[in-house]
Amino acid sequence: MTRCTAEERALARASIYRLLALSFSYPTSEERAALAEALPVAAVAAELLRAPIADGVEAVRAAFESTPNGGLEPAYQHVFTLSYSEDCPLYETAFSASHIFQQASQQADIAGFFRAFGVGPQAERPDHLAMELEFVYLLALKEARARERRERDHIRLCRDAQRSFLRQHLARWAPLIGQRIAVTGAGSLYGAAGQWLVAFCDYEQRFLRLGQVKHYRDEPVFIADEPGEMTCAPAETAGATVEHLPLFESAEEERRVPATSS
Repeated sequence: MTRCTAEERALARASIYRLLALSFSYPTSEERAALAEALPVAAVAAELLRAPIADGVEAVRAAFESTPNGGLEPAYQHVFTLSYSEDCPLYETAFSASHIFQQASQQADIAGFFRAFGVGPQAERPDHLAMELEFVYLLALKEARARERRERDHIRLCRDAQRSFLRQHLARWAPLIGQRIAVTGAGSLYGAAGQWLVAFCDYEQRFLRLGQVKHYRDEPVFIADEPGEMTCAPAETAGATVEHLPLFESAEEERRVPATSS
């Protein structure tokens, strides 16, 4: 098997983050079309990384291809409901915040990561799982571009931002919600994507050398509109969140991931 370069590895990781972000976005017709296009790219990317996550991509693709047109929305609603799922909340602050003030503070922290790279969320809360995945996709994409241009400082900046964001946010709760989705959505695209998310988080923790990541307590809470203590608080706070696809600075950013890698 061909050994990949650092630039190709960054592009491959970006492809996988992109597909995961699409997998947890509401399945409109546009999102379904984007998912269909992203699946073969992510399959090539997983093979290029020579990681166990390749099986996860194939499971997602098989589930997607076996789902009839119009079947994704009912499956999505079964797992995540039409508003807020107490079993599978797609928001980081459901795991990290015990009241609305903490929620606002943590969302602001996540939005600060976004602003540092000139992007912002659209149509969704910043702490939505798809938004956080989309943001790391962008960071990996920027890393690949910096490597192509041999911009050492920019390479370091992008890689450090990936490590920081995963340590402080995404890696602290993505394995928790991934396991919940895998159980609730068993037999569907979302169940397969949940299992794959857990596996890819483990891969990223080792690849980026994050060390021991301190996960939130696996007891999500529902945060009401009015301030007040919730019935179950996490072990500690930290974190915030992001919004809805896309997070690109331009259309050119979206086109950067190639259809194939070698």
